[in-house]
Amino acid sequence: MSRAVSTVVDASMAVLLVSAAALALATVPGGTSQPPDPDAAARTVLASTATTTYGPGDGSVASGRVATLAAHAAVAADRGTDSGFVRGVETATEDVLAETGGRIEVLASAGGTTVRAGPRPPADASVASVSHEVGVRNTTATVTVRTWSP
Repeated sequence: MSRAVSTVVDASMAVLLVSAAALALATVPGGTSQPPDPDAAARTVLASTATTTYGPGDGSVASGRVATLAAHAAVAADRGTDSGFVRGVETATEDVLAETGGRIEVLASAGGTTVRAGPRPPADASVASVSHEVGVRNTTATVTVRTWSP
């Protein structure tokens, strides 16, 4: 009789262990994480206000939304004018990106020139991006926000 009880207990333990193992495998997260939502990142970063000082003796001040400043910087860089303004906008945008604590890069392109702020994503990262057209001085610039997963 004790042998029959032992077999039932052994079978019950086997079923319990197999069930626990299956549950553990089902709850382990996968290795493919998606990058943060680029639309949400773009809304947060591009709508943020930034201020930069530039020019001889830092006598000029520009303040506005990151999207507008980045677009103006791209146009200025493409036209080869006001490199102090371009550097100032890059620095101000980097400050905004530092506050997000995330993996976000902002690129603004006009003509054949791109102004960049933030870290570049690793080559093996899964990258998502969203772009916006911004009107600047009778032309347009494309402002792109890129996000990636670790």
